[in-house]
Order: sequence, then C-alpha cells, then structure tokens
Amino acid sequence: MRKFLVTLLSLVLFVFSFGEKKLYVGTNAEFKPYEYLEGDKIVGFDIELMEAMAEEAGYTVKWNNMTFDGLLPALQMGKIDAVIAGMSPTAERQKAVDFGKPYLNFQTGHAVIVREDEKDIVKNEDLNGKVVGVQLGTKQEDLAKGYGAEIVRYDSFTGSLLALKQSKVQAVVLDEQSAGKYLKTMDGVKITDIIYDSDPGESIAVKKGNTKLVEELNAAFDKVVESGKYYEILNKYFPEKAAEMKL
Repeated sequence: MRKFLVTLLSLVLFVFSFGEKKLYVGTNAEFKPYEYLEGDKIVGFDIELMEAMAEEAGYTVKWNNMTFDGLLPALQMGKIDAVIAGMSPTAERQKAVDFGKPYLNFQTGHAVIVREDEKDIVKNEDLNGKVVGVQLGTKQEDLAKGYGAEIVRYDSFTGSLLALKQSKVQAVVLDEQSAGKYLKTMDGVKITDIIYDSDPGESIAVKKGNTKLVEELNAAFDKVVESGKYYEILNKYFPEKAAEMKL
C-alpha cells in the first residue's frame, strides 16, 4: 500500500510539473536596485515585479543571469523568453526585439563618476575628449558619446568602476540609482554631474513577433498595478521616485 501511495504521489507531481507554464527570463543581476544578488539569490525591483506579473499570467519564472550585452542575443536565439534588466526600448533595440509597455517612467539620470582628485571633469561637457568607461551594450555609451567622450567598454559596470580607481579611464557613466547604491560602499570616487535622459522608461523585451507574450505581460502588468502590488514594490525600491510615476 505504501509503495502504491509513493507511486501515486510521484505521478501527481510529474503531471503538475509537466503542466506548469514556465517563463524563462534573462537578467543581469549587477544593477542595484533593479536586479542584484543577495548571496546566490537574485533580488530587486525588476525581479519582484516580474514574479508578480508571471503569477497573474499563470507562469513560473525560471531566471537566467547573464551579461547585459548577451541578453538580447539570447532572446533572439530562443534561449530565453523575455528580458527584464532596467532596459530602455531604444529605436535600435526595437529593430531586433519587441517590448511590452513601459513599467518605469520617472525621469532617468545617469551619473558621471570620477576619482575624488579629478580636476578636469566637473560638468558633463568636460567629457569631451576624455576616456570614459561604460558597461557594454548599455544606453550610457550613447549618452557619453553625445558629449564627445572616447568610450571604453566593460562586461560589467563594476569592471568600469575598478578601471576608474586604477586610473585606466577618467570617468564612468552609470545609472544614477545604481550609482547611488554602489558608491556608498566605494571610497575614492564621486559623482560630479548627472546626464538626464530625454527619453526615459524601462520595458520588458520579448522575441520579435511574439505578440501573444507581449499581450499576456501587458495584461498582467495592468492587473499588478490595479491590485496595488506594483506601488508596494515601487515604494520598497524607489521610495523617493514613487510620487513621480506616471503610468
């Protein structure tokens, strides 16, 4: 009898697992407070929002942490179903993938970070002709180029900050929210100015042509907003920005 019950339980678990809707989501867990690691667990605003949306849509999320510049290629090759990583739906990216509706719309700032003893870079315009480190594939590259900077790309923004401390670059451009979090634990560097993005907003990316998933995620997002869960998560990670949100 015991053997029969064990077999029955195993069968039930198998059927449940087989019928489970899985959503494979890529992210880059180096972008506090959007997504980052606490021990070996991925946490952050994007993570909690995606989990809440997936629950509304009937999915179980399977996370895949990878380099930022590898996210869209993985999406295009079908290795993952969606990407959430504080990603802006730029015109160039929209040529390669589709995006859901924006889930963050507050004014976006990008910090210009220099060494504390830096005298030549005081304002954004001083980036002209200077060597600036950015994370590969991010919007900060275009913003720094707009000021005439000479760009050096790194696989991670932590790599660019290390290069700054080692005097391999003269400045680093990084999302203002992430910069504020990480610079609390770093000495010898400072924020000297902020580049404001004229086209703010972050969205979830899906494979080009996957209209069904875009519609599912948009509907799930609306439900998370209507339930109040969205503002609960927003206040947890961006309390100072919550009042600015315009959905």
